[in-house]
Amino acid sequence: MAITMGRPELGPIGRFLNRTIVPPSLFWRSILIVVLPLVILQIVVTIIFYNRHWDVVTRWLATGVAGEVALAVELLDEAETAADRRRVLARFREFHDLRLSLEPDGELTAAVERAGIGTRRLSHIDSKVLQGFEERLNKPFAIDLRSEMPSFVVAYVQLDSGLLRVLAPANRVTATTTRLLLYWMVGASLILITVAIYYVRLQVRPIRDLAKAVESFGRGEDVGDFRPRGPSEIRRAAAAFNLMRERIIRHMSQRTEMLAAISHDLRTPLTRMRLELEMLGSDDPMARELEADVDDLIQLVDTYLAFARGEEGETAEPVPLEPLLDQLVLRAQRAGAEAELTVAPGLTATLRPIAFRRCLANLVDNATRYGKRVEITAERDARDIRITIEDDGPGIPEALREAVFQPFFRIDTARRRQTGGTGLGLSIARDIVLGHGGDLGFETGSKGGARAVLRLPG
Repeated sequence: MAITMGRPELGPIGRFLNRTIVPPSLFWRSILIVVLPLVILQIVVTIIFYNRHWDVVTRWLATGVAGEVALAVELLDEAETAADRRRVLARFREFHDLRLSLEPDGELTAAVERAGIGTRRLSHIDSKVLQGFEERLNKPFAIDLRSEMPSFVVAYVQLDSGLLRVLAPANRVTATTTRLLLYWMVGASLILITVAIYYVRLQVRPIRDLAKAVESFGRGEDVGDFRPRGPSEIRRAAAAFNLMRERIIRHMSQRTEMLAAISHDLRTPLTRMRLELEMLGSDDPMARELEADVDDLIQLVDTYLAFARGEEGETAEPVPLEPLLDQLVLRAQRAGAEAELTVAPGLTATLRPIAFRRCLANLVDNATRYGKRVEITAERDARDIRITIEDDGPGIPEALREAVFQPFFRIDTARRRQTGGTGLGLSIARDIVLGHGGDLGFETGSKGGARAVLRLPG
């Protein structure tokens, strides 16, 4: 029993995460790996530690200040005369940093209304301060944490002798170091994220360069040896790419040289056979058929030779498409067909000019062979360059649109050898397009004929 192992199927949750949350690029995935734990840690620390620290410290501070206020309230209640109460207030000003003042006829409700304390919504910290005062004070009181003096907290305590007004420094009632620690935490996080982005960018850059080199080599450009750099895994991938590139170039060079040698060697005896048949001058139908077969073989060998010469040693370079397509219009018109050209302005592609011109010539010759009108269009899509060559001929059945690219393939007797062609034009055309990193296919045209659709990397 054979056991096959493939890529595990993702569940609906995994597919949803891949589509919505997980970034598509390696750079942002790496940043997410670094930043996400840091953010989660900051949130946990903020909720668990700082929140609790703020609560506890604020309550302790408020309780301490409330104890001093309670002592002042007790001393003021024990004072029998106004002079005694003034001495108590003066002593507190001398030995404490609390500012106390007594309004003999003051009312707590009136002070609350003037300060607008009752209309404010209590925050979490406000409630902790109130709890600290409630533990120490047994008198009616109110606290204004957001008074007109930002550096002070105002407390009002109702006494039998009047209204006690207390100004306490804000740093004695609420924890101010927590905010400072929070700033340090956020600042350190930003520094760590900046360092992580810089480091991840250094790791991702060799991968991007390797991808560009592979893409350029796929378009037929000679990128040379890629210099391995970065982590060891990327260096191994770069070394494998260089080895693969050398093998492909060697294979293509050997194939082209072999094709050129065979074609050249075949052309000599075929030419001799053709001359001998002409010298015989026989009117025998069999001799005429033999002469036609020799002509077909010579045309086939010439096609091979032309293809081999065009591929050998040609380098890719930026080529404006409009002049190149203008030549195809003239070629179609010389073949007796009406031709129309539509090209987007400034359209340029990186091509091997001789090989690509042969590719387009094969497509135009195929269109003029079976149609009377040829329309050539070139435009840029979102990702690539799209060139279409459409004729008004009988078209190509959908089931045979891939088979027509096979060498020596003919659809039916209507497309027989006497109509011209060796059966290699489309095969060579697609081979050239694939060598440029593009693709070539057929579809039904607007007039029912065949439409060749050629796509090149933009």
